[in-house]
Amino acid sequence: MNKFVTLIARQTTALLLSWLLPVSLYAQSDLPPVPLSQLTRASGWQLAGSVSTNADGSSVQSKSGDNVLVGTSEPLTLLTPTADFRTRFEVLMTSNADVVLTLPTGQPISLARSQEIARLLKAPGLWQTIELWYKTSRGNEPAILEKLAVNGITVREGQTLSNPKLGPLTIASKTGTVAVRNLGYRVMTPRTVAQWSGPLSYTIVEGGYIQDPKEAARRKVLKQDTTSMLNYEVSYGQPRQYSILFSGKLNTLQAGDYRFDLNQGGVAGLWIDGKDVIALNHLELGIPNSGTATLAAGPHDVKVYFSRSWFRPGLGLFVSQAGTRPQALHAQASLPEPDPVAVVSVNPDYSDVQNQVQRIRSFVQLPGEKTKRTHSLSVGSPVGMHYTVDLNQMALLQVWKGDFANATEMWYERGEPQLLTPLGATILLPAQTAMMVLTNDATAWPDSVGENILQYKGLTVDKKGVPTISYMLAGATVTDAIRPEGNALVRTLTLNGSPNGTPYCRVAAGMSVEEVGKGLYAINDRSYYVRFDPKAKIKMRQSNGKQELLLPVDVKNGAGSVQYSIVF
Repeated sequence: MNKFVTLIARQTTALLLSWLLPVSLYAQSDLPPVPLSQLTRASGWQLAGSVSTNADGSSVQSKSGDNVLVGTSEPLTLLTPTADFRTRFEVLMTSNADVVLTLPTGQPISLARSQEIARLLKAPGLWQTIELWYKTSRGNEPAILEKLAVNGITVREGQTLSNPKLGPLTIASKTGTVAVRNLGYRVMTPRTVAQWSGPLSYTIVEGGYIQDPKEAARRKVLKQDTTSMLNYEVSYGQPRQYSILFSGKLNTLQAGDYRFDLNQGGVAGLWIDGKDVIALNHLELGIPNSGTATLAAGPHDVKVYFSRSWFRPGLGLFVSQAGTRPQALHAQASLPEPDPVAVVSVNPDYSDVQNQVQRIRSFVQLPGEKTKRTHSLSVGSPVGMHYTVDLNQMALLQVWKGDFANATEMWYERGEPQLLTPLGATILLPAQTAMMVLTNDATAWPDSVGENILQYKGLTVDKKGVPTISYMLAGATVTDAIRPEGNALVRTLTLNGSPNGTPYCRVAAGMSVEEVGKGLYAINDRSYYVRFDPKAKIKMRQSNGKQELLLPVDVKNGAGSVQYSIVF
């Protein structure tokens, strides 16, 4: 590993997990929507159906409706809390906006001036996601900012807030304009939702890492007894390898939907009234494993199975309903704190933009894909703009801002998954090749390309370590160069030779493509922009349920090129 690979032993995080664990690992992600029309609008705030910005992001245009609130300097009250809460909303800002979020305890957070936040912000005119978890003060206990995340990346966690007074959560823009939409809010109470009706029976049998409870039931019985709470420590004094079958009655206090979360170091599963609620799985401590069940009020038969493996042992079961904090159904000693794990992070030297970039070959697994992309190259730039390319398909898979790469699953211990994950706010792009030879501009873009058409040939690097990738496409040679420039990655595809067909470049594909100005389009509801020469003969088309932008590659004397930018 070179000097830019950082090993961070997170003992501090491990200590925080002792009280944050039920909050961060066992949280409902659903937040009931708040109609913006119900908010008390300060002077200067107006309801709109949708908003957009001009090409340079300096001004906002709106259409009539009630899905968005648009305003400026006067603070808009998003909510006035009376208890712990979680909220999530989206904001869109003009280029000159200085947006300030003020916490209920009065602390202002400037999105543009806070360095940890600003480096994750998208370009002006794009929608950004803000998520906030807040714990109110109780008695001598101060309020806590449990979590603040920007575009999916946690920037603050477990921050103690000194002011005991409780006011509103507000947002305002000291300069420029800000728009707000998709406000979600939920009160989080510590209410008890279920409890054991009596002692749990348990049977300890011989043998560990048994992934079938029926097989375990046939093993030699080592001990049988009862326990007041779920507790893997009932195995104390038994051989190192064992399995435990727990059974008992859980009394739910009201009818409704319940969420159950297992935290285990080994093999575990949960059944309620004979139904599989959390399937058997082999996991390490600290990895969430959850399931839901709709239950009537009253007692229910519960069975929990645990089989020890080579992982550090532990067993915890949490139950919750919408709007409640997860409640432990296990003894405290049954769930030890996870071992602090070194996070292997890779970063360029951000203090020197002339320094070399970082390049890592790895596996990458995209959300929704069942298989890994095994020939991926991720490139990290000192200016904080990074990307991943699938070399088998020459597909630009993802781009992101902030820190570069988490390589823990590649380099920690055995590194079996071999997966690299971005450390910053990620934009997922169409996972197919950007250049293809088509019969005509009505031909569907292929989901994948075989080696008989596309073959990766290698890469060259300049003095700063920036790569240019080469591959063969239908008999022609293509070079692919991606370079950071301002708030964009500029991609230049150069073709040499005579391909067997007409070459096209698919600049963008998404559920929505909106023209912002000549040569500038917003993709996927203003998730990111693509920009190209305004004089280019772009074709917008509908194909396979998506909108696409195609650019023909003008080949003259055996050579042609196309260039576009991804702005985010």
